[in-house]
Amino acid sequence: MNNQAMTRRAALGALASLPAIAGATALPVALAAADPLADLIAEYRAKIAEFEAIPDEVLTKENEEALVQATYGPVSDRLYNNPPTPTSLRGVAEAMRHAIEDKAFCDHGDERLIAMALAFLDREVLS
Repeated sequence: MNNQAMTRRAALGALASLPAIAGATALPVALAAADPLADLIAEYRAKIAEFEAIPDEVLTKENEEALVQATYGPVSDRLYNNPPTPTSLRGVAEAMRHAIEDKAFCDHGDERLIAMALAFLDREVLS
């Protein structure tokens, strides 16, 4: 296995193990309506888990890109290059949650603001 594969695997593992931030937890049942963006994010997470389940001894420099394309690659491409518009509060909440989990913020203040807004959204839907 090469260092790039280990780095990618380590990064993906870190994303999967991030603790919830400022109340940004799993969606309440009330937000469970079908939404194309939320569904795509869920598919992305499932495909990341599929890639992470590949044993280290199977992943090589030569086959890494093929394994990425067989697992999370196509979903990642759709999510980051042509994402669907959310059609529900669930989609909005999942987009915010994904940005937090993906550590997409350069400014921790902005991340906290989004986390607080997400926590509010989660609470409001439950009330």
